[in-house]
Amino acid sequence: MVVNCVIEFEQNLTGTYYAGQLVTGTVVLKSDKPKEVKAILLKISGSAEAIWSERRFNSRHTYYGREDYLSSNTYLMGSEQSNKEIISPGVHTYSFACQLPANCPSSFEGLHGHIRYTIKVSLVRPWKFDQNYKRAFTVLRVTDLNFESPQIRIPAASETYRTFCCGPCTTEPLKLELKVPQTGFVPGQSIPVQGLVINNTNIVVSEVKFSLVMLVRYTSNSPKRVHVQRISVSKVKGGSVLRYCTRNIQEELHVPATPPTCVQSCNVIQIVYQVEMLVKMKSFHKSQVFAMPVIIGNVPLANNTSGSFVIDVQPTSSNRDLQQRPTTLEFSKEATAPNHSNLNSPNIPPPSYEESIHTQRNNINEGEDNALGYSEFTPLYPVFKMASPTLDEAPTPVGYDNKSFAP
Repeated sequence: MVVNCVIEFEQNLTGTYYAGQLVTGTVVLKSDKPKEVKAILLKISGSAEAIWSERRFNSRHTYYGREDYLSSNTYLMGSEQSNKEIISPGVHTYSFACQLPANCPSSFEGLHGHIRYTIKVSLVRPWKFDQNYKRAFTVLRVTDLNFESPQIRIPAASETYRTFCCGPCTTEPLKLELKVPQTGFVPGQSIPVQGLVINNTNIVVSEVKFSLVMLVRYTSNSPKRVHVQRISVSKVKGGSVLRYCTRNIQEELHVPATPPTCVQSCNVIQIVYQVEMLVKMKSFHKSQVFAMPVIIGNVPLANNTSGSFVIDVQPTSSNRDLQQRPTTLEFSKEATAPNHSNLNSPNIPPPSYEESIHTQRNNINEGEDNALGYSEFTPLYPVFKMASPTLDEAPTPVGYDNKSFAP
């Protein structure tokens, strides 16, 4: 007979927490007859893992990386030295609590790895296989755009020139320019993009595309190797440009629920974003593409509203030895995710928490023997309903630090 197990979070139906918060909940066991076990073990863990394989020199190599952030073991019944415990018939409820580290990275489920936080209940049976029940929960590291470089608040522009060979001759240059009003955004906003195409060539530009691209960098431990995955988050088409013509194209790229930029807090999986402008040339000529890095956070810039707000949580930092500071994010009795009680501006409603449709829905029990209960999991990310920035007619080009990584 299998004991029924339910893992519930206190006043948090979706299991969504910010780094530094206290995770509390209950484990409910139900048995219709006496069940003999050695112990009942509760393990709360958090780690980043990456694994992929590559073919090199006619053989396939597998690369693996791991980094741990949280490991907590608690015996709900019995102990490591116990010989026998009896789960009596009926319903048994056990409470648990665990403090999350203030500097742990945000949850992420990817094609070649994950940053995952789980609660696992094991019915330890030395004479049989253990029965394991596992549930994953979302952890969000605060990425406050107000603590990033001041440059993300001002307009940015980038330009490039291309020429093409036509027989023995070279064409006049194709000039491409990409502009955005700022380089820091949160999910729920749109990124206004302006692309200027000055086509002085005799080649038709068949299509101009704008994309928000997420680059995920997976790093193995030993030997150290890097694999980069490109994920299209959103895209929009901007039409064509005839020969010897100029066209100014303005579009908007929606930022859906997505993980925040993650560069400093995890060595195994890093995430950056960039806005790309792709120009497709007719005939056999290669498409032209260039990019501008942007930062995706989960606390919006204060100047995006008519008021101001303060959020008293752990700011982002490049220092991996962050000093822990208590967070004031709280739960209401009806809440299904953390409330932003410190958003003082009435112009910013609390965010909703949504799944990311462009990341993976993974099986958290993969490789787990005798696993029961929950299996598939995808994290939830905050999405804001707030105004997006607008493009000035002539933004001043500024330099920017390109933190993208090439494959």
